[in-house]
Amino acid sequence: MARTKDTQPLKYRIIDHEADIGLEIYGKSLEELFINAAEGLFHLIIEGNDIRPEKGKRLEIGKDGELLINFLNELLFLWDTEGFIPKEFSIKIEDDEVKGSVIGGLFDPRRLRIKQEIKAATYHMFSLIEEGGIYKARVILDV
Repeated sequence: MARTKDTQPLKYRIIDHEADIGLEIYGKSLEELFINAAEGLFHLIIEGNDIRPEKGKRLEIGKDGELLINFLNELLFLWDTEGFIPKEFSIKIEDDEVKGSVIGGLFDPRRLRIKQEIKAATYHMFSLIEEGGIYKARVILDV
């Protein structure tokens, strides 16, 4: 697994794209990769990390297309409709479904700032592979 300068495992990195923005995400398991993808997504949207875990959500996301894309788009839907920002996940991925819960907070402009709008996770250049026990995904986000 790639590492940062201080030898911590790399969770994600931002990649350039012509008109949009991308993430390359890493994880030792699919669950870790999905959680790291959510962290990367909201790192792009929100500046600040004073997110108070005050609200829980059940997650049940089936596979109608790529599961990671569906997962990220569900989180974007919660952000767009409620201002919900995920903080802590407890998820399990099996049988092409994500099941579990997420605890997070609601956007508060006194503590946080919106950096940019992300409209959707797309299928453009999407990939998800496992090599040597490490999962790696690439997702392009429509801004």
